[in-house]
Amino acid sequence: MNARTLIRRPALRSAAVIAAGALALAGLTACAAGEGSDPASADGTEVEFWGWVPGLEDLVAQWNEENPDIQVSFHRMTGDDGQKVEAAVDAGSGPDLVQLSTHSLPDYVIAERVVDITEYVADDEANYTPASWASVSFDGRVYGVPQGIGPAGMMYRTDIFEQYGLEVPETWDEYLAAARALKAANPEVFIANLSPSEIGQWAQEIQQAESSWYGIEGDAWKVGVNDEGSRLVAERWQTLLDEGLVTTEQMWTPEYWALVNNGSIATISYAAWFPSILAENAADLAGKWAVAPLPKNAGSDNSGDSGGAAVVVLANADAPEAAAEFASWLNGSDDTQEALITVGGLFPSTLNGLSSPALLEESEFYGGQVVNEVFIESAEHTPSTWVEGPNYGTIQTAILDEFAKVVAGQQTFVEALDVAQAAAVADLEARGLSVVE
Repeated sequence: MNARTLIRRPALRSAAVIAAGALALAGLTACAAGEGSDPASADGTEVEFWGWVPGLEDLVAQWNEENPDIQVSFHRMTGDDGQKVEAAVDAGSGPDLVQLSTHSLPDYVIAERVVDITEYVADDEANYTPASWASVSFDGRVYGVPQGIGPAGMMYRTDIFEQYGLEVPETWDEYLAAARALKAANPEVFIANLSPSEIGQWAQEIQQAESSWYGIEGDAWKVGVNDEGSRLVAERWQTLLDEGLVTTEQMWTPEYWALVNNGSIATISYAAWFPSILAENAADLAGKWAVAPLPKNAGSDNSGDSGGAAVVVLANADAPEAAAEFASWLNGSDDTQEALITVGGLFPSTLNGLSSPALLEESEFYGGQVVNEVFIESAEHTPSTWVEGPNYGTIQTAILDEFAKVVAGQQTFVEALDVAQAAAVADLEARGLSVVE
């Protein structure tokens, strides 16, 4: 099977399709040209890079000092920069490099907004987790360099577990048992908040179950929104909801943080970036939280991941090889890992990053625990079965719309997946892509 056959049909890049925005995903991309830091020198090849990670300015300056033949200018992305970069590339301009959500990458490949950089970065694969490398690869071709991942863990209230004599659950069956025991002991305290609007918490559990919204079958996309693993997770969530074991507040709201701070929520399962956010928003609970591995499915050691980012070479890059060389250094060099972790706040997708001492700092909020040890283990046990595919935004919207109806008592989670599956297939077919169910 040819990757181009799968991801693009000849007429897909027509002006009418682009003008209609049928392939564009609002996402984490770049910003307006002409702004940002200037290269250290006008000599040699110039590469323009747009990204959002904190501290990139210093890393770009380091590169420029050490590589006078390839000079990089940087612009920090804000606001509606995603739409701006899509329009710029479609018009034949735009930067050379951009940071991009891996969920958005397939639509960029389909619209021919990115370059196949396999020949420049193939040797880098051994330094990346299998799951992160799979997120930038299609049919053996590579379209980006991974930059950060979101391995999952479970934050839990040590004092609540101690007060009610609960063991920290290692499996989802044990988790349900703990949830029931907690409700029996105190109906005002819930095992967790199940937010119908937080897709990342859903995604990490379906990846753990070795499920994926997408697969590849011959020259066609296979859609798996309601596949076996997803139904397994849906049935678990349904049990939690039906038995009143969870709250259902939308995450990030004042009401949600009030539940966290008043002791109504005993666990939060989420990605490696969440512990610092919890510490900021629940500072008075310092010493009362710890981090444990995400509970496992029966007979499996898998963990999950909520998604990451990549640096990609855009279609109008004047020097794609030079751009790829910088992206390779930025994301994978031994010289950059500490800064990406400590200043950038990334959880590394690289093996040298996962072994960096910078990850192993004790956390005062978590009682002196080295919480990243949990997330390192999670990254090492995340299956590479998740396949990134087109129309991620459409599927996400469909799922969240239907999950809201579940919480309102209008349908079940399994029924919601069936509706979202139909919407995903219809959208892909409307885009002119081959689909099998």
